[in-house]
Amino acid sequence: MTVTFKGLDCLADADTPEFSKLEEISQSGKHAWGYQGEYAKWCLYFGAAVVILAVFRKIFYMFSDWTYRNTKVGHRSFNISIINNISAISRSLTYRRLPLIISRITGLPPTIGTLITLTLSTAFMFCVCFIPGYYYRECQGFGSPPLAVRAGMICVAMTPFIIVTSGKTNFISHVTGISYEKLNVFHQSLGWLCFIFAMIHAMPFVVQGVAEGGMENLKSQWNYYLIYRNGVPPLVLLFLLCILSTRLSRGLCYEVWFHSHWILGLAYIATLTWHCYGSMRSEEYIWGTLGFGTFQLLYRAVVKTTFKPNKYAFKSKEAKLKILPGDVFEVSVAISDAYELDWNPGQHIFIRFLCGMHTLDNHPFSILTTSQANQKNVLKLIVKPQNGLTKKLYELLQDEKSSKSLRCFIDGPYGGMNRDPLAFDKLVLVSTGTGVCVTAPFLKHVAERLQEVTNCVQNVEFIWIVKSQESIEWVRDELRSALEKADMVEKANAFDIKIFVTNSFDGNAPLLVSSRSQLIDSRELLVSESESNKSITKKSSFELDISSHIKVYENMKPDINAYIQETNLGTRTAIICCGTGTIQEACGNATASLQRKVLSSVDIEEVYLHTESFGW
Repeated sequence: MTVTFKGLDCLADADTPEFSKLEEISQSGKHAWGYQGEYAKWCLYFGAAVVILAVFRKIFYMFSDWTYRNTKVGHRSFNISIINNISAISRSLTYRRLPLIISRITGLPPTIGTLITLTLSTAFMFCVCFIPGYYYRECQGFGSPPLAVRAGMICVAMTPFIIVTSGKTNFISHVTGISYEKLNVFHQSLGWLCFIFAMIHAMPFVVQGVAEGGMENLKSQWNYYLIYRNGVPPLVLLFLLCILSTRLSRGLCYEVWFHSHWILGLAYIATLTWHCYGSMRSEEYIWGTLGFGTFQLLYRAVVKTTFKPNKYAFKSKEAKLKILPGDVFEVSVAISDAYELDWNPGQHIFIRFLCGMHTLDNHPFSILTTSQANQKNVLKLIVKPQNGLTKKLYELLQDEKSSKSLRCFIDGPYGGMNRDPLAFDKLVLVSTGTGVCVTAPFLKHVAERLQEVTNCVQNVEFIWIVKSQESIEWVRDELRSALEKADMVEKANAFDIKIFVTNSFDGNAPLLVSSRSQLIDSRELLVSESESNKSITKKSSFELDISSHIKVYENMKPDINAYIQETNLGTRTAIICCGTGTIQEACGNATASLQRKVLSSVDIEEVYLHTESFGW
């Protein structure tokens, strides 16, 4: 098997002067080996441009929220209708969700907005790689295949973005306000895209080597060129990183994935450096990757973890665990002041229990309580036992007769809403099960600030779907506290709290409620008469019948999509959702549909959606 070009054999005539002249021609202009690295810069520029656009978006909404809260002329001075309309048109598409089954089977991101961003990014990088053409040189002796070099350098250019989006504290989150768990889908997608380009990088060498001299020629090149051999380890490690990060792999062995991921990641960076260092200035990308990665780790250590340089450094905290109704348990940790730990509604922490072999496990949990300035706080978590650590802790509590104390370290807080919740006229809080740990703090956050002049919130609608009525015990104290604070300023009626219990006492399937007019036979709840009297006795300055403000609907489940679309919107409305994939799909589609009201009504400026997941 031979390949010839202009009468020369690509292997037999490789040492002739004529071959050298043709090699010079092949390496001229934009076809030169060294020029192929320029295409990788376009991918770098594209990524930087996307981040800059997100930064401008953050700045605009920060200014918009601040202006809306601090302008008292009807809260209308910063109403730029054209921007509101453009945002509404965009959100009517980007807030929509793929059917849950499609997302789970394919692994595609559930939101259309994220999918569009990834599709455009992928298309851009493929265009950069393939549109220049000239995939193979006439003879491999003229130099490496241009397609392979372009693809390889694109892999190297993507590496800094993969590492930056992997950190819980990262540069992109800091400048854009997009929390790390929402960037995680980009981290995973960039990993797979990098693997695809790594394969595109490798295959031309194999194809052209076999075409010019068969397997013997390929074997000879493999033995002669070290760069062929040291390219295999990063390719294999990248594949393992990708395949072990799939939903299926994480579900089967979360702890294995968690501990192996960073080890494989370090090995990948090390072997990639070995493979390409000094070639086409690729070391600049490597040093950039190491710089961002190291800074993010150090920042997280000194700002978010027990290594924070203050009087609480290196000190574990006492966590009190107790079983609650509904097969969950509560974790409460006393916090001395905001200097020790401060957080916002909707944020979560990672907690590491000093509990034998599970001491290395670090699990995320949303914070149920709110943080109070200049006073002691109690950080509460509601934990639904799964596999691994949470299951072990629940079994331990059952053995210890419902309660136990453990030492722990806290890492956080992270996540949360990147908009100011007090800059909206209405909040719609939707949750299922333990997702209430995300939505309940917003309710209390608003109640604690009702007297603030700059608080724009006039109405809060709280919707919680649970399997059993006993689950209401999880947030009884938080709901009572929020309503009492609201009643102090005679604004308890601003809170509309509805709890839907899907499995009623008779065991029938719940009635699907698609319209608010179907909400009949509601049962008022929350505290017994004795508890209510006790609560009222504590505060002689006002009287509050808490049960009159909270309604429980047994054997009912709302059709969230239709239910939310019937919401009476404020000038600015924020819909905050945490729950199952089905509920998030419904909220996303409903909010997308509500954008038409922004376009058709001069009294409605914005309908914003914020979602949180149970896990990421």
